[in-house]
Amino acid sequence: MSEVVVPIDLTEEEKEILAVFSKRQFMIVFPTIFIALAFLVFGNLPFVHGFVEIIIRAILSLGLLIIAICMAFIKLDKYEQYLSEFLLTRLKFKRSQKVYF
Repeated sequence: MSEVVVPIDLTEEEKEILAVFSKRQFMIVFPTIFIALAFLVFGNLPFVHGFVEIIIRAILSLGLLIIAICMAFIKLDKYEQYLSEFLLTRLKFKRSQKVYF
């Protein structure tokens, strides 16, 4: 009896939550959803009132959600990292001490 070798892609994240999200994606997207909704409902912008304030809060909340979704799902093939990992790597590099010769 011959064996069939099935290739396994170790670079892909396992979708554990609702078969859609990995743990990393879940921890990026869902807290952001709650923060954006809380800001939309309870947020207060100084010097802006009425309908304009609601529109500005909606745009800011939507922008925050779009950024979180991009960080969770966009993979940069050039660097073999997700956008969130890439941004953290860039931030650590910018803040690290450099030695110039």
